[in-house]
Amino acid sequence: MSKIDYRNIEKDVARCGGQPVVAGTRIRVATVLACYRQGMSVEEIVQQYAHLKPADVHDALAYAYDHIEEIDSALAPDDEAVVKARLANAPPST
Repeated sequence: MSKIDYRNIEKDVARCGGQPVVAGTRIRVATVLACYRQGMSVEEIVQQYAHLKPADVHDALAYAYDHIEEIDSALAPDDEAVVKARLANAPPST
């Protein structure tokens, strides 16, 4: 069995709280996965994040799906923050 190399993914406790990021950036693997789950193609993600190459996105997605529990737990606080922001800006119910 061959080992998959995530050469474009790194984890550093001094960057993004130790979450996995695309090497040389502060773009989290969780962010790439969230974009992909929202329906963005690899090409659209590359356009959105100009520092990324298609290989970076593919490595991020491979890492994410091989470590899905870790990445989903990193996304949970982001989801909670979005919900709280929406509720704070919601018009009062009558």
